[in-house]
Amino acid sequence: MKETLSNHQNILSEAGEVAQRAGHAGQRLGMSRPAFLRVFEIHRFLQEGTYPNCNSLAKEIEVTPKTIQRDINFMRDQLGFPLEYDPLKRGYWYTREVNEFPLLHLSRNDLVALFLARHALEPLRGTGLERMLTESFRKIAQACPGEVSIQWHELDQAFSVKATGVLMADVALFGQLMDAVKSRREVRFDYQKLTVSSPEARRVQPYHVGQIEHGWYLLAWDGEREAMRTFALQRIRHLELLETVFVRNPQFRAEDHMGAGFGVWSYHGADQAEYKVCIRFEGYAARVVSERLWHASQEIKLLKPDGSEIEFRVKLHGLEEITRWVLSWGSKAQVMGPDALRERVRGEVEQMAAHFT
Repeated sequence: MKETLSNHQNILSEAGEVAQRAGHAGQRLGMSRPAFLRVFEIHRFLQEGTYPNCNSLAKEIEVTPKTIQRDINFMRDQLGFPLEYDPLKRGYWYTREVNEFPLLHLSRNDLVALFLARHALEPLRGTGLERMLTESFRKIAQACPGEVSIQWHELDQAFSVKATGVLMADVALFGQLMDAVKSRREVRFDYQKLTVSSPEARRVQPYHVGQIEHGWYLLAWDGEREAMRTFALQRIRHLELLETVFVRNPQFRAEDHMGAGFGVWSYHGADQAEYKVCIRFEGYAARVVSERLWHASQEIKLLKPDGSEIEFRVKLHGLEEITRWVLSWGSKAQVMGPDALRERVRGEVEQMAAHFT
């Protein structure tokens, strides 16, 4: 136990040095820590392409418009951000793609430290220390939105978590993929899909490494299939970095590929049919489901004042993972629509029942 805690402390210390370097960068530029974090926030809003202005940014960041104007002037004049004001849209925008944040460039080792720290936090889930650390790591990860993302989910304290170690093979693979993403080099590897019995050889252009639902995934353009694909890191074998350098699509946004599905599946580039899912929950399931954010589009309607019966509504572009999720609640979940989801769940239940006859 002592050895485990010591390992966790060493990993957190390494990741903490990244945060410390961020603070020192701000001090060297004559910025206070709050101003440094404000610039990060302004940068994030600008990358969303919504043309924010001083008033809207001031409301979001909770400072005065004059403070935001000073920050924007500093970003443009001192840090060299390609910032311009669009009088028609009444907001600021980047005139070209900004892939790196001038104040903080995270190296390969820094990103590996984030990877390790994410795993080291598992035994702390649900504690005050975990919430403090995850917020710090979230801000650091925002410095490299084109390379890596970490999603920190609300944690349900009703469930316990088993702490697991990090294999050196996982760390090495993560480091190699970050090298490929940062240098924009194609990679080749063997990939074991869940639906096939043997690995497949794949050659792809790696765009982004992200953490979803406590698992790590690679987003990459598969030229043979002419589509963006998601690969689970634990099913990648024999990774090889190639000398071929690719041109990154400037329209790529990781959130576009990670937000359309329910969980890991993105369905981006599929038929784009939108399913309006409605599920009725009762008993303990109703209370647990209503306590968490499962998807950005979710809506929850109370059917009983005590919360023992609810309707869960969500808009999705695919039904694979929502089917599995519904089945996990057993008799406490009833699919109200669409018919396609009802048929999927019914088919699975019938096949399960056949195993017991």
